Amino acid sequence: MSALPEIWGVLNTTPDSFSDGGRYLEADSARDRVRELLALGADVIDIGGESTRPPGRNYGRGFEPIAPEEEIRRVRPALDVAAELGARTSIDTTKPEVAEVALDLGARVVNYVGLEPPLPLLTLVASRGADLVLMHNRGRGEAVDPELEGDALFDEVFGGLMRGAERARAAGVSGTIYLDIGIGFAKTTAQSLECLENLPALARSGHPVYVGASRKSLIADLEEREGAPRSTPDRRLGGSLAIAMRAAELGAHALRVHDVAETRQAVLIARALRRAR
Repeated sequence: MSALPEIWGVLNTTPDSFSDGGRYLEADSARDRVRELLALGADVIDIGGESTRPPGRNYGRGFEPIAPEEEIRRVRPALDVAAELGARTSIDTTKPEVAEVALDLGARVVNYVGLEPPLPLLTLVASRGADLVLMHNRGRGEAVDPELEGDALFDEVFGGLMRGAERARAAGVSGTIYLDIGIGFAKTTAQSLECLENLPALARSGHPVYVGASRKSLIADLEEREGAPRSTPDRRLGGSLAIAMRAAELGAHALRVHDVAETRQAVLIARALRRAR
């Protein structure tokens, strides 16, 4: 670990996100959160107006899809103030209509929660010279074979990400393409951990590696496995920092987090301790 990873601060302007749903749904609270994230040192603010929580044991049926017009209404106030402040912003969306408005308002990255964005979205990203995040995921409710491991899991996740990046390049995307292993999406806890521990292989692809594990149920799953009580999302700071430090050590270039200042401090001190050996 040499350079510190970028710290992407999460801003969910949603009523149903798993960790902070409802906190920043109102325009004023969303604007205030943008200012707060910048003051805390976020390199990028990742703004989303539609929850992407997956279905399953921890989140029930998962997220409820919304119309593009509603998603735009939710994200616009945060995007407006971010543009006024000169912040680097990412729009977390699957919809070309939402991405177009966000890019018009100054967003520089489209964070797509999947491997195969629709061609209109790729064409939009290409025409604007924007950056793109691709994440390993499957269709809603669809999961990887829980027995998949080793080379087969590597091909499913890392191979899928590389194929997604190649497709984006073929569509004309020239900006940076971040690759996200998709912790907690379409995978078991063991598979998410195996992907995390193999980050160096993905980092060698030449694409920056992106990790989002902040406050996720993976932390509670590991607590349970170790004989501790399962924590709620608002009690997962310690676990979030542990994963962030490990991801940074393994070569992650970007960390998507709820707790910006704490994460930056944790990865900074972890690097200092390694250098002091």
